[in-house]
Order: sequence, then C-alpha cells, then structure tokens
Amino acid sequence: MRTKAVAVSAMMALAMLTTHAQRGQNPQGGRGAQEGGGGAAQGGAADIIFRAQNALGVLRGLDQVDSVGRIEYQGTGTMTLRGQSYKLTDYHASINYAMQGMRVDLKREGAAPQRVIQVVSGGFAWNETEPGMNATPMPAVVTERLIQLWSTPMGALRAAALAGPNVQLTTEGGLNVLTFPLPAPLTNATLRVTLNSQEVTMATGQKRRINNLVDRVEARVGGSETVTTYSDYGDWNEKDYKADVLLPKRMIQKQGDGALLDVTLTVTNTYNPYVITPVPENVGRSAR
Repeated sequence: MRTKAVAVSAMMALAMLTTHAQRGQNPQGGRGAQEGGGGAAQGGAADIIFRAQNALGVLRGLDQVDSVGRIEYQGTGTMTLRGQSYKLTDYHASINYAMQGMRVDLKREGAAPQRVIQVVSGGFAWNETEPGMNATPMPAVVTERLIQLWSTPMGALRAAALAGPNVQLTTEGGLNVLTFPLPAPLTNATLRVTLNSQEVTMATGQKRRINNLVDRVEARVGGSETVTTYSDYGDWNEKDYKADVLLPKRMIQKQGDGALLDVTLTVTNTYNPYVITPVPENVGRSAR
C-alpha cells in the first residue's frame, strides 16, 4: 500500500502529535471517550461528536482536532451490482475527506471478472482503468459515491462536525443517535448515525471496550435509504505502523433487504497516506 520510507516518515510525523485527546479532557470538561462515559445526558451534540471522534483516535495534538484526514484500507468480500453477485478478491479504498474524494479500486470475480476503479471528488464522479488514468465521466453516480464516503465512520463524524448546530442528538434504546444533513454538493441527503460500545482490538493486541463507536449509519436521499453497519474495530495497520486509530474490520452495506457490500478488512493505513483525487479535465468539461 505504500513504501516503507513513506510509512516511516508519516509515522514519525504523527508520533510528534500527542494522543492527549484519547486520555485527557475534552473542551467541555468531559472525560475522553476511550476512558468511558458517553450518554447523551453528559453533553450536547458537539460533546458527543467529540467523544465519538476521540473513540476512533483521530483527535491529535493539544488542540484535540481531527488530524486524520486521509486513510486507505483493503479487504475482501462480496458485492451485488444490478442483481449480479460478485466475489471481491481485492477491495482497496483510498479517501481524502478534505477533498470529498474517494477512490475504490476493486477486483471482482463473477459472470464478468474485471477490475473496476470508481472515483468521486466533490461534485464529480468518474471511472478509471488505472489509478489516475483514462477517466470516463460518471455524473449519474455522484450522489451514490459521496454517500459511500460520508457513510464511513470517520466520514460520518466529520460530516456531523461540519453540520454544527444542525445536528439533532437523541437517545434511542440507551444509545446516542446523531441526525444531520450532509454537506454540499449533496442536497436532500441526511445521515442518521447510531453510536454504541464495542470490544476493540488495540495496537497492543489487548481487548478493550470503548463507548461511542459508530455502529450504524443510515443515509437517506429522497425516498432511498442505504444502511451500513460496522463491527470488530481495531488498529489494523501493519505490525510496525500501529497508530491506535480505529477502523471496523467488518462493514456490511444494504439497501432494503439486499446486501450491496460485505467487506472484511485485511490491512489499513491511517498515517495520512498520499491520497489525491484531482478532477480530470474531460470530467470537468462534461459537467459544463
């Protein structure tokens, strides 16, 4: 997924940032999410978002800000597309949240084995034959692909933070639920994020129960709903590059009763890998 030199440099840079947020006080005086606690009664929506980001381990530095803006992960599983089921031999997602950019490079087996590279960046979507090469505009799937990006655990919490006062916090069955609109260019799109405690595999290999992890994300656009569930959180970076940044090993995405995607991760990179999704010239022209 990257050269060792790049990984070492990234690790050194990230190591310079303290993980104070994972153990200390939040701006509103509450305990860090990995220390326990986390009911809605302990604070408003902003406090719960803080606790949830802290639970993932993305808050870094004395300012306790989300400093993990780019990630990669790979896995295997299955997917369903237009009624056809495929075995995924490689599912490789690269995300840059600041660019609203996501590249999914997948290899699938089935009726028509093939490699497919799907990209979104802001208000543009396209397919590639190789990463960064031979773009074919796909304007009809911009919303679908942005939903994929914002439905990831880190993406959902970033979107919640961007929504600010528009976030509604409720408690359902004892669990915190955040409901909010997604940022432009999406319109008429909302996320409903359910937080829960889960047993997590830490970088040391030890198990620990952590509150306010993203358990379920319901994305609603008009009359369509996509539901993604997450489980088995841990630090799945390679052995020498653990960061205590947590991602779910298992992700299942459904529409209605049918599973669209079922992926089990094999390796992640949470050291802000080099991920960019510049809009190709022909893709930009096609949208004019």
